[in-house]
Amino acid sequence: MMKPIYAENIVVAIKHDGCIEWYILDKDFCFLDYSKLEEAYRKKGYDIFVDDTLRFGIKIIDELTQKKFLDNIKEYRVAVGELKKMLLNEKNYNEKLAYNPSILIDFENKVLKSNYAEPESFEDFVPDGWSGKYQNFEEEIPQNQRYWIDENGRNLIGENGHGE
Repeated sequence: MMKPIYAENIVVAIKHDGCIEWYILDKDFCFLDYSKLEEAYRKKGYDIFVDDTLRFGIKIIDELTQKKFLDNIKEYRVAVGELKKMLLNEKNYNEKLAYNPSILIDFENKVLKSNYAEPESFEDFVPDGWSGKYQNFEEEIPQNQRYWIDENGRNLIGENGHGE
């Protein structure tokens, strides 16, 4: 099982069919619209082609490609209890930081919310008809899905995490 590594593999919540599932994904999977990403690079003077073969040939992740995407990332899905256990095993504060929930991909409402600490701007590269926002989405996560909170309501990532 892959573990989150700060600025490489990130913790992603995916909401679909009435539930939220957690994944540890390569951050490049979270730029939902590769054509918009390529265009942004071109405007900056780079001639870039984003290779979508590593993303199962999916150039744009949206409701039309949702099933193919979810089928192909099954191996990266992590149960809430497993995520909590992994987090509890981390001793180093910087390694705990990698467990911050970074991205919410909400197929039901066609929204991507990024709470990613680095300047990646995932929210700028969403498919047409979707909205992208840079904001904390913790309140949208049901209590029983908040792996970073212990039974006493304490943040397991640390006092410095999540803007506390």
